[in-house]
Amino acid sequence: MKAAVIQRYGERTELHVQEVPMPTVDHIDDPHRVLIRVHAASVNPVDTKVREGGLKLILSGNFPKILGVECAGVVEAVGLMVKNVQPGDRVVASLGPEGGGYAEYAVAKDTNVVKLPDEVSFAQAAAMPVAAGTALQALLDKAKIRPGDRVLINGATGGVGTFAIQIARLMGSQVTAVCSSDGVPLALQLGAEQVIDYSVADFTKSLERYDVVFDAVGKSSYDECRPILTETGHYITTIPSPKQVLEQALTTFSGQKAESLLFTFNQDQMNWLLKQVADGKLLPVIERTYRLEELALAHGDSEAGHVKGKLVIEVVTPEIHENVS
Repeated sequence: MKAAVIQRYGERTELHVQEVPMPTVDHIDDPHRVLIRVHAASVNPVDTKVREGGLKLILSGNFPKILGVECAGVVEAVGLMVKNVQPGDRVVASLGPEGGGYAEYAVAKDTNVVKLPDEVSFAQAAAMPVAAGTALQALLDKAKIRPGDRVLINGATGGVGTFAIQIARLMGSQVTAVCSSDGVPLALQLGAEQVIDYSVADFTKSLERYDVVFDAVGKSSYDECRPILTETGHYITTIPSPKQVLEQALTTFSGQKAESLLFTFNQDQMNWLLKQVADGKLLPVIERTYRLEELALAHGDSEAGHVKGKLVIEVVTPEIHENVS
């Protein structure tokens, strides 16, 4: 099969498409494997960190490596103990930091796979697990937002932020989006009631008070945002630091809370998110799609920043997957 691989850690130029052995589900020690014919995958910041070697202390040292932490496609085969999906099912999967999504076939654990509603495309689904899941877990699990809450989202037009705006609105919250000037129309389209252009104003100096400040790009801190939180407000970041860990401990018994989030895949939450897309209540924003051979270009665009929504790799072109799905 074709796959985009790296032979060593480094720049995006290390990504090359080549023929590699196809994975299988015939693994005697793990009968819970699902083989997926990949139609689409997406680019996440964790993919570029893995490529650079930022997670090498927790990953296997084997090369070549196939990156890509999420994908969508059609089930090709299943292990003996897999009950929730079967060959022919349209699915989306979270693959974890070991990856495997940038290829024609990928293997996932059955607990990290869910079926797709007919109304959700492969590209839309591939854009969702990490970004939409992170947004939902930040707002629901960490902040426990309620109708009427005032929510500020920093990085509101990025991959996580575009989902966060919509999820907060679905839950009845009032949303203030922080983004660049060219992201203002998108933020408003997605449901933000107010928008702060970070090139014009510093949101941490706002006169408003918020029940939740969700930094979807990890560029602020609890200490900076504390003055704009209500007395029981939550600050949540996607990029924990040693300082953030200390702040979390210090706010354990206080009214205001500092939180950080490490995404973990949850089937029930993924099914809920997919239903919102199927019902037309949640829109995965995809700025651009690429062929597998253009993966290095996609990584470069991701690292350059200012992406609106998600970047998606189409391993199978839409015309083809409409005929085989």
